[in-house]
Amino acid sequence: MLARRIIAKHVTKTTVLAMLGATAVLSGLQVLFTYLGELGALKDGYGAWDAFLYVLWGAPKALYEILPISALIGAVLGLGTLASSSELIVMRSAGISLWRIVGWVVRSALVLVILSFALSEWVIPYTNEKADSVKSHRTTAELGEVKGYWTREGQRFIYIDYANSQGQLKNVQVVDFDQSYHLRGTLNAEQGQFVSDGSWSLQNAKQVDILNNGDAILESNKTLPLALALQPKYVHMVTVDPEDLSPSQLVSFMSYLDEYSQVPKTYQLAFWQKLVSPLALIALVVIACSFIFGPLRQQSMGFRLVIALFTGLGFFYLQDFLGYASLVYSPSPAWFVFVPIVLIFMAGGYLLQRAR
Repeated sequence: MLARRIIAKHVTKTTVLAMLGATAVLSGLQVLFTYLGELGALKDGYGAWDAFLYVLWGAPKALYEILPISALIGAVLGLGTLASSSELIVMRSAGISLWRIVGWVVRSALVLVILSFALSEWVIPYTNEKADSVKSHRTTAELGEVKGYWTREGQRFIYIDYANSQGQLKNVQVVDFDQSYHLRGTLNAEQGQFVSDGSWSLQNAKQVDILNNGDAILESNKTLPLALALQPKYVHMVTVDPEDLSPSQLVSFMSYLDEYSQVPKTYQLAFWQKLVSPLALIALVVIACSFIFGPLRQQSMGFRLVIALFTGLGFFYLQDFLGYASLVYSPSPAWFVFVPIVLIFMAGGYLLQRAR
């Protein structure tokens, strides 16, 4: 039992160090090439230092995106090192099953799974805003602004010319209809301010009520209450791409949208992609193990790495293609998001089963 624990610790340590090393190298190359690309986009007000800051703030997102590939390459390198020194043969001869070794490698990948979740939940939403503020020369508060926003509540249509995450509105126009969509009145206000959930206060408002006989009554008010489901924190989320929101933000925003309107598929797709990201990482680790124990076990390390790289790229291209296809053809993006992961798991499981 003690010997098995020592072997498990050795396999885990070797593979996790290989995964972390692959992550460091790939992320460094990603930052370098991204910076070189940004140098070609320099202009007045956006110099080399600004480009460096932009790339630096965007590095966590780049790291998050390459973690599955890092896990794949790291697993191939780590197990390949053990195989080249005949340690895997000794383990199998000692009665350690193939699936147990695979389990130890998957356990190593949990380090990257935790890192991936931490980046998507707490780091990327903040750093992406910083990166955008560097490139657009706008503060983070200014990024959370919406211009030209339409919303509907029952038979009331509301247009907001400007809104920000601090709860300020400008140039609000409200049009009321009855059940037959006959015009019942209009409201125009110069400014508005958030009061509490579902409650806003309008300033310098002019309201026109249309009576049943066709006459109209004009009223001017210094302040006028307005029931509006819009919340300042969600104004900010509207300005951010769905894939840049954290999983908790996506859940909160989708719950809000589901309560008052239909949830756009782009937000559903972003949510499911973030939810299954750990499964995608583990699936690639399983297929990496099949490269060592399966039909590629007699091939050189370089050949295995090339096959692993093409497999990882093919997986992500398929995942992206099916993800965007789900926006058109599927009632829920979840179906298309899971397909590449299931295929990789099945292929890896089949190859490992044959290797037994």
